[in-house]
Amino acid sequence: MRHYIYPALSSPPPALQFDDQFAFRSTGSTTAAIIHLLHTVTNQLETEPYVIAISLDFSRAFDTVWHSTLLHKLAQLHIPDQIYNWLVDFFDNHFHCTAFSEELSTLLAINTSYYTGVSH
Repeated sequence: MRHYIYPALSSPPPALQFDDQFAFRSTGSTTAAIIHLLHTVTNQLETEPYVIAISLDFSRAFDTVWHSTLLHKLAQLHIPDQIYNWLVDFFDNHFHCTAFSEELSTLLAINTSYYTGVSH
């Protein structure tokens, strides 16, 4: 991650600009995001009577990302082929089952990081 993924995310190709993101950046943090928000709101209040801010919680956003979409975007980053192939292998052929009271559900394929299927 430190040698390949973080550097690729800090200088993505133009189609994948992350200018409004604070994660995966050397200067990125929750504090940096709050300072940016306060700066933006303060500047707007200099010329506008009020500002509406909408806040969304994406703390589980990665859990619902389609693996194919994620891999398509990762393919656009400047990372070595073997690292990309390792990521593909990691996300490929994941299955889930549930064990309860000595019973085991059938295996279901996972296409996103968030398991939504139910099986008995």
